[in-house]
Amino acid sequence: MITDDIVIKTEGLTKIFQKGKKREVIALDSVDIEISRGEVFGLIGTNGAGKTTLIRVLVGLLTPTEGKAYVLGKDVTEDIDFIRQRVGLLPQEAGIYDRLTARENLIYYGGLYGIPEEDLNKRADTLLEIVGLKDKEDYQVKGFSGGMKRKVLVARALVIEPEILFLDEPTTAIDTLGARIVRNLLKKLSSEQKRTVILTTHDLNEVKELCDRVGILNEGKLIAVGKPSELEEKFRAANLEEVFTGLVTGEGVYGGAEP
Repeated sequence: MITDDIVIKTEGLTKIFQKGKKREVIALDSVDIEISRGEVFGLIGTNGAGKTTLIRVLVGLLTPTEGKAYVLGKDVTEDIDFIRQRVGLLPQEAGIYDRLTARENLIYYGGLYGIPEEDLNKRADTLLEIVGLKDKEDYQVKGFSGGMKRKVLVARALVIEPEILFLDEPTTAIDTLGARIVRNLLKKLSSEQKRTVILTTHDLNEVKELCDRVGILNEGKLIAVGKPSELEEKFRAANLEEVFTGLVTGEGVYGGAEP
């Protein structure tokens, strides 16, 4: 059952890519998941585990091979225009307009969604201040470092004030202070504005700090879901890294708990 509190739900979600005439790659294998409104949910797994594929299906960039996926109560194969107006996306390899300034990147992107100019300028002011780029707002992005560009992209994803924010490696290339700014912003969005955040990351400390719950993907299968502390307790592990390593390597978790 889909309720107002459940903003993402998948049922047997499967995505198979055809490689050549005969070879198939199963990127997602019967994934069942529910994510609640206002939750910060982390997706972790090795490269190729299916994290990015799952996000792309949920925002309508890929069509499921089998199963169902619902975002804000809408089927991703039928109501994607409704969904796209209400979700923000920061891909791992996000493009940015180098010849535009930081502010112009936000204004241009928000304008595509029909946001009134006055509202858009206010949102840009606030976001550029939050990510620490207010003093660089009129500089062309082509002169920015990788971390500064990433901050612009985070702000750009937020300028439409999405109900759900998908972030694929949000703190990649950002320095320690910048990463802290982004993490604090995500906490605030969740706790104060009840926005839902789904993020992928290889930084398990970031997961422990940010995420209400975490899902571990391995070879397209969702092999564990829960609060970081609950997973540590369930598998009698010293930390989340021990849980993750034991499950994805097939060596088992050292505590020996039943999955």
